[in-house]
Amino acid sequence: MESGSRFAVVLLNFGGPRSRDEVRRFLFEILRDPNTIQLPAPGWVQDRLAAAIARRRAVEVGRQYGEIGGRSPIVAATERIAAALAEALQPRAAAAGSESVPDPLPVYIAHRYLPGDTARAAARMVAAGITDLLALPLYPHYSHATSGSSFQQLAAELSQAGYAGRCRALRSYPDSGGYLAALAERLEECLADARLQPDGTVILCSAHGLPATYIERGDPYKLELYRSLEALKRRFAGWRFELSFQSRVGPAEWLQPYTDRILSTFAAQGVRQLVFLPLSFVNDHIETLYEIGHTYFELARRSGLTPHRVRAIEDHPAFIGFLAQAVRDWQAGLAGVPLHEVQPPDQSFARSGFWLWSLWLSALVLALGLALAA
Repeated sequence: MESGSRFAVVLLNFGGPRSRDEVRRFLFEILRDPNTIQLPAPGWVQDRLAAAIARRRAVEVGRQYGEIGGRSPIVAATERIAAALAEALQPRAAAAGSESVPDPLPVYIAHRYLPGDTARAAARMVAAGITDLLALPLYPHYSHATSGSSFQQLAAELSQAGYAGRCRALRSYPDSGGYLAALAERLEECLADARLQPDGTVILCSAHGLPATYIERGDPYKLELYRSLEALKRRFAGWRFELSFQSRVGPAEWLQPYTDRILSTFAAQGVRQLVFLPLSFVNDHIETLYEIGHTYFELARRSGLTPHRVRAIEDHPAFIGFLAQAVRDWQAGLAGVPLHEVQPPDQSFARSGFWLWSLWLSALVLALGLALAA
């Protein structure tokens, strides 16, 4: 790194409504994202569909948020992670022979689906004169629909704000020591509190789902989940782990097995205790607190199972320590990749180019037909 550089870190997260009044706009932002919902249609068409679906779903989703406190806990939890990371990076003493202590490293936050949040963060970084930035995703497993979308939005907003510095990113960390240590300790807490034994118990790693076609197009998400799963199996020898996928929407085929459908198969296998381990989530939010804690708990009980839920790692010291070491490695030039290398594939042709090409071809065929008929 060059002398005179001003370093900073930005945590990238999903975001969530801070009140029930924000639910509709939050849903709209998710549904209009072409990396999350990959429609072969121009952006204005997807925006129209997103607005209609968000309007229809807002009442029910708002009710679900009401069941977990009326807001998403992601924003507050991310602020705790940022504060813990800033504290871990705080200069403790001046270097030998120096009379001054280095300035604290700023830690910014950019939530993908909170309108304007990333733009505001980018403007603050430019105003602060940041020259070297590290993007740290709070998504352990890379997917074009999560990390990739956040990286892409960050790049666009930095450019819009006039950022002229360097930006690198931590791509993912599915089997990193600090992430796994935090996950393992949270799991150990749950197993100990419930006094569970391997016999008759399944640890169900329920991950956010993804349309199967995304994986066929090269999204590495599923492979990275299995890296985490295999690492956990090695740490918890003798325990039975399974992987399933939740939160699917629409009629298309998503990654299987589906969490809601696999539950009924366990009781027939002699399983009595079911431990939900939210593998792909750093924060607790509506998918862990409501979808798992309410919907799937009820389904499990109907199937004769006693459900338990492992709480998210959030600001666990091992996880914070991992993030802090990643920052130090980046400052030493040992970690991070250029931001442009972790963005999802360009979809402009799939969204608009295909239709323009089709119109051009149709016009050409029509012109040829008219010429031959003349």
